[in-house]
Amino acid sequence: MAKLIGVVVELAVGCSVLLACSSPVSSDAIPAVAPEDLQADIAARLATAGEKPQSVVCKDPLIGEVGQSARCDVTMGPTNSFEPVVTVTDIDGASIVYEMIPALSRPQLERAVARLVSSPPEAVACLAGLPGRTGAEAQCDVTSGGPPLRRTATVTSVRGLTMTFDVLPLLTKAELEASLLDELTGRVNRRPDSALCTGNLEGRVGNTVDCTVVSGAERAELVLTVTEVDGTKIDYSYAPRR
Repeated sequence: MAKLIGVVVELAVGCSVLLACSSPVSSDAIPAVAPEDLQADIAARLATAGEKPQSVVCKDPLIGEVGQSARCDVTMGPTNSFEPVVTVTDIDGASIVYEMIPALSRPQLERAVARLVSSPPEAVACLAGLPGRTGAEAQCDVTSGGPPLRRTATVTSVRGLTMTFDVLPLLTKAELEASLLDELTGRVNRRPDSALCTGNLEGRVGNTVDCTVVSGAERAELVLTVTEVDGTKIDYSYAPRR
């Protein structure tokens, strides 16, 4: 499980922040927050919230139009960095109102997933970054001494300044087949000859996978269903496939 930082802010438009006092601006000009001003404002507000960043880097200005957005790289520490998305939500008189949600860029997510999986992987390749919205997901391929395994990073909560996400546990095809044989052996006091499952089983309640069990001349087609997930532990039930 990992945590990131986010914040909601309101920025006043004025000479000291948005408009150069020595440069005249026509009445129909669209104001914008300069990158350096956005950096300073974000850093100050995070520090006020008790989360002083090591650095804030904004590459582009924030255009003063509802819906416009900008991204900034925020580094909180050696292993904690994120890329908040700053979006204009309102223009209120002399103020630009915007919100910032935490997010991970694809490289940041890859580094985070590498820290969260059970053993250090050889490589992590994510298909996209991860936005700070509860329930948001991103898919990552994790390679550890074999073919890549598709893992899902899921945001579990966004509360105040904290975004929490984790990587769903996974039973690989081989682990699942061995687990099923052990389970059936304990029930019938005879280990079946083989179990063959169609794929991995990701730790999300309700996920299913089909398995075929062979014991002598008998053959059983089963559906395995995830019933509970506790940390890295996945509990499942099995029933005849219809």
